[in-house]
Amino acid sequence: MATTQFGSGYPRVTELNNQLKQVRAAIEAEKTKLQQKMRDDYLAALQRENLLDSAFNKQKQEANKLNESAIEYTVLKRDAETNRQLYQDLLQRLKEAGVSAGLRSSNIRIVDIARVPTQPISPNVHRSLVLGFLLALGLGVGLALVRETFDSTVRSMEEVRAVSTLPALGTIPLQLVTDERFRKRRLTISPDGERSGMLALVTYERPKSEAAEAYRALRTSILLSSFGAPPKVILVTSAMPREGKTTISANSALVLAQRGSRVLLVDADLRRPGVEKLFGVRAHGGLSTLISGSSNVEEVILPSSEVPNLWILPAGPIPPQPTELLGSTVMKDYISRWRNEFDHIIIDTPPCLSVTDAVLLSPEADRVILVARSGQTTRPALRRACDLLLQVNARVMGIVLNALNLHSVEGYYYYGTQYSNNYYSEESPNNKPKAASKIS
Repeated sequence: MATTQFGSGYPRVTELNNQLKQVRAAIEAEKTKLQQKMRDDYLAALQRENLLDSAFNKQKQEANKLNESAIEYTVLKRDAETNRQLYQDLLQRLKEAGVSAGLRSSNIRIVDIARVPTQPISPNVHRSLVLGFLLALGLGVGLALVRETFDSTVRSMEEVRAVSTLPALGTIPLQLVTDERFRKRRLTISPDGERSGMLALVTYERPKSEAAEAYRALRTSILLSSFGAPPKVILVTSAMPREGKTTISANSALVLAQRGSRVLLVDADLRRPGVEKLFGVRAHGGLSTLISGSSNVEEVILPSSEVPNLWILPAGPIPPQPTELLGSTVMKDYISRWRNEFDHIIIDTPPCLSVTDAVLLSPEADRVILVARSGQTTRPALRRACDLLLQVNARVMGIVLNALNLHSVEGYYYYGTQYSNNYYSEESPNNKPKAASKIS
């Protein structure tokens, strides 16, 4: 109002404006002071609340401990009272028993004089023999059960089916050579077969035996494994060494060639080759020299002079890097070329758990056969081999159980035991053995 009446430059107006500013500054200062005080009061109250909360929690914990102590004290007190009552009862009974024993009079009298025994009371020989026999029987059964529990090897087709989801193609029976005449007839035996007494090329040396018929059944499974045309490239491998994959490869090639198909047996085990020794082949080159370019196809692929339609490609000298040779494009090109020249190509490869050669070649094959040896191949190894092949999308045909002891398999019959023995017998007059010549 004074500003309107006198103007802003009037001294009184200026003084009033200064006073107004001082009042406003004092109000702001007081407001700030009050806010700071209220904030300090709030923080102090909050700190007191935290202290009270901590003290309350501490008191609560102490109260809980007191409650637990009280409960424990009650339990101990009850146990002490029970023990005291029990002790008093026992003490009372003891006193009663002592009084009764003192009052009881002895009524013992001798009825008859003891006689000297005519035979010793101990030891009882009959009872000891019976107990010894039962104990030995129990220990034998227990030892057999323990051995069966800790034996992780597969011994039958049922165990093979339980371990893997792959189909079981068949079994190859264990062939023990007990006749000296068959020992003289055999062509060539691999080191494994020589130690176990099993004929390696049984389909050639004993064509009417159970093992030869088992290989023919395996041939039927191979031919019917795919719709349309039978598989051309068949890869044979095993989980671990010395399971008979080379023997099965050779005999499978023989039965396919005996059917009239053009068969090429390729020894792709460039680490421990066995086909060359198995057939008695003497070659300077082989698959290793063919892939490396040191030899041509005509020099290394050897036709069999005794078995028509069968050709053999040995492994050749062991190279320093087998995996690189088998995984090269040259190997794939040769497989594609052999598809047009042969009806079946049987490729013998190393064990798939020892090296990666078989896994590397498996995608190039139409079918893969996994060999397991009865009583030697473990369940974890067989399961791992199946998983390893399926991981690379290998077309696994199934599992062949090799060296199965038919006499130890309960419930095994092939048209009856007597008929089986007569059917496969090579002792009959119409089945006299013929001298076998060497396969070159």
